Amino acid sequence: MNKKVGIIDIGSNSVRLLLVEIGHKNSFRVINELKEYVRLGDGLDKDDLLSQEKIDLAIKTLTTYKNICDSFQVSKIIAVATEAVRRAKNRSDFLSKTRTIGLDIKVLSGTEEAYYDYFSTINTIDIDNALIMDIGGASTEIILVKNRELVKSISFPFGAITLTERFGINGVLLEDQEKSLTNFLKKKLNSLEWLKEAKGFPLIGIGGSIRTIGKIQKKAVVYPLNLIHNFEIQIEDIISIYNSAKSKNNIQRKKIKGLSADRADIFVGAAALVKTLMELCSIKKIQISRNGIREGLLYSHICKNQKPLDDILSFSINNILVYQNSNINHSQHIYDLFKSLCTSFDSLIVSNFSLNKIIKTSAMLHDIGSNITYYFHHKHSLYMILNSQIYGLTHRELVLSAFIAASHRDDNIAVNYQQYKMIINKEDLELIKKLGLLLRLSESLDKSMTSSVSGVTCDIHSESVIITTISKGTDFIEIQDALLASESFKTVFNKKLYVV
Repeated sequence: MNKKVGIIDIGSNSVRLLLVEIGHKNSFRVINELKEYVRLGDGLDKDDLLSQEKIDLAIKTLTTYKNICDSFQVSKIIAVATEAVRRAKNRSDFLSKTRTIGLDIKVLSGTEEAYYDYFSTINTIDIDNALIMDIGGASTEIILVKNRELVKSISFPFGAITLTERFGINGVLLEDQEKSLTNFLKKKLNSLEWLKEAKGFPLIGIGGSIRTIGKIQKKAVVYPLNLIHNFEIQIEDIISIYNSAKSKNNIQRKKIKGLSADRADIFVGAAALVKTLMELCSIKKIQISRNGIREGLLYSHICKNQKPLDDILSFSINNILVYQNSNINHSQHIYDLFKSLCTSFDSLIVSNFSLNKIIKTSAMLHDIGSNITYYFHHKHSLYMILNSQIYGLTHRELVLSAFIAASHRDDNIAVNYQQYKMIINKEDLELIKKLGLLLRLSESLDKSMTSSVSGVTCDIHSESVIITTISKGTDFIEIQDALLASESFKTVFNKKLYVV
């Protein structure tokens, strides 16, 4: 029986709720996600006391979240608080009030906060070595990852809100303010001796301020995908966004596309921190993560012994198949046939990078559109793959997988290259045609969805290709359907196709 879990994150800027349904083999789907800008960090006075106004607003928000969790009949609520509550001298009063509404809040240490950032990243982005930075409202976590393991971490007691307050960034960033801000950030970062070990590593950015940088860049270049997770930004663009924001007052900043009005007043300090870290560590690009503490808590809840997933792509694909009620056996069989054909056709498919993830994703998810309707389901599969959270893929791999999956029917969908040219190149169009046709053949060879064709062998000649089926029963329907692709095969591979 599926269980529902509510995860509440009381941050210094916002209070968030993540509602998740956990099903078979720890598969899960997000039911709802809510966010309220409470800004507890703003409520801390010079004596580190939370203001009554902010406490009341937080309790009002948390009461609403608790009622939502109750209405969804969650089996467990995991609720945590970070720097603002951690630092508050009157936090016991705040926590006492949360207990009266039925919430037991755990105040995370800086080390724990960094760990959950790490755990959300390592289970959703395919990296071995990286530097992770999470900029919150009142704290910033920096984590060094080597060989997928957390090696070093620190939680600094400053973030988007506190940097804004400390350096009085109320409008245009003045020259003396910028100098003080930069010197402060450099001093803090240079105090980390181990930061030198991250030189040249990819930077993974977490938190609302960093996601905002991603949103601004996506708007600027008219990015074709809705996804922010694993979106990459070069340092030159980071510097450009920072320079643009610092030269504007708060009213003008609100007009920057991608920068929400709720974050315009606290954005510059956070952007300066990203820029400074990247320059100090000679980091050329940042990869945005849409996940953070909440997802780290979720994966910690479902992963045994706090061990990261061995294969995040397979876990993510299985997640989608389970919750789409897909025929997993058929998908796996198509993947096996497709992988076999791709191996046999290796000499005819030119690629300068590994195709393994693309082959797996396109084959396993080629039929998910059937859950909308069987008719034209390949078109629905295209949209669903492009807009699903498939962890472990770059955006290029995602686009290629989606269009290859959509090619498994005879009325192939043409790629609008102009729309996707900032993600894929012209050579990829040829790759889509070839792999799409092989996926179509794989689908034909299990037309009856009974796995009657258990495997294939291929003989590739100068002017022809002979695909021989290995069958445990009748395969007449499969062979006839595969032969319907003969004309397309001749066009794409310039060879005559035989299926026997």
